[in-house]
Amino acid sequence: MNEPNLQNVATFLRVIEAGGFAAAARELGVTQSTVSRRVAELERKLGRRLLERTTRRVLLTEAGERYADAVRLLVAGLADAEADFNDDGARLHGPLRITMPSGFGRLRVLPALAAFAARYPLVRLDVDLSDRYVDLLSEGYDLAVRLAEPETSGLDVQFLKKISVHICAAPAWLRANPVRSYADLENGRCLVQKTYAPKNVWRMQAGGVMRQITIRPLMTLSDTEAVRVMALAGLGVARLPDYQVDDDLRNGRLQLVSPDLVSPDASAWLVWPRHKGALPRVQALREHLAAELGEGASSP
Repeated sequence: MNEPNLQNVATFLRVIEAGGFAAAARELGVTQSTVSRRVAELERKLGRRLLERTTRRVLLTEAGERYADAVRLLVAGLADAEADFNDDGARLHGPLRITMPSGFGRLRVLPALAAFAARYPLVRLDVDLSDRYVDLLSEGYDLAVRLAEPETSGLDVQFLKKISVHICAAPAWLRANPVRSYADLENGRCLVQKTYAPKNVWRMQAGGVMRQITIRPLMTLSDTEAVRVMALAGLGVARLPDYQVDDDLRNGRLQLVSPDLVSPDASAWLVWPRHKGALPRVQALREHLAAELGEGASSP
């Protein structure tokens, strides 16, 4: 029987994730020639070229994309099975890949993860702080913290908490540019966050009626902290979560644009692939984050 060489398969996946042979070699603790040999052996075995090498990076061929999609979850499943076999409850083992929004992650989730890591030192955390959309199933993540309830099938979710969202600006900016109605926000006065697309549609309660308005932004920025910095600099109106601006509002660095314009709350959720929900280390992390971040938990 022609058995698969799992080391070669895992090395191929590491080259893709690391973005090149040299980076994969550093992560694996082997020479670059060893990485090249393993991938070449895999390509010979399959009779297909999986990677196109250039001077700057490697690119997946069409066959490489198909093969990577086919084996990624299988390799992750083997790692899960090994770690699950070694877990003994009190001394959890194994990798945990976690993704979360950058602002909420830095200010709320990372302190909770630090406590989890101290409690379970044999769990190896791989943490992604990013405002891009991460496909948990295809990219092999174990858990996500999300600020919107997902609709993808194959995932389970757990509600964490409501998050207040404030429409605010610097006091000096508001004195020069008073906001009297939602119409004052539509044309060139707002600072907008961009994830995979700019958040140019804002929902708000205006005069007791829920409205949806389309913003023509003055400035588009990649994360909420950048939006906050520009709002503090007096460049326009921002729509920002409580965990980022509560101190600014208390200290008068920012203020609400109008008592008549109210943004609906957002929600924080835990999300994980259904097939990973029973892993002890995933269960332990879910319970820990719910206790640290959920409704009723004291804010840092």
